[in-house]
Amino acid sequence: MEKRKTQRIGERPRRAPSELGALLRSVGLRKTAPRVAVLQFLAQAKTPLSHGAIAEEMAVLGLDRATVHRNLMDLVEVHLATRTDLGDHV
Repeated sequence: MEKRKTQRIGERPRRAPSELGALLRSVGLRKTAPRVAVLQFLAQAKTPLSHGAIAEEMAVLGLDRATVHRNLMDLVEVHLATRTDLGDHV
C-alpha cells in the first residue's frame, strides 16, 4: 500500500531541490547548493525573515552570513524573493 504524505492546512508543500534548481536555471541563475538551500528555506517560511535570522539557520549547513547575503540579493534581483526595508536598520 502506498503511503501518502499529508499536508497541514496553511503549510506550504516542500519543493524538491531538483525543482528549485530548474526554477533557478529558468531565471538565469546557476544551481548551487547554497542557493538551493536558501531558496528552499524561504519557500518554507511562514513569516517575513531578516537576513540575520536566515543566516543563523543556514549556519548549521556551513553557510556564512556573506554567502547568505549574496544569495538573497541574487534571488531578489530575479524576483524569486522580495526585500523590504523597514527603516529600522537594526
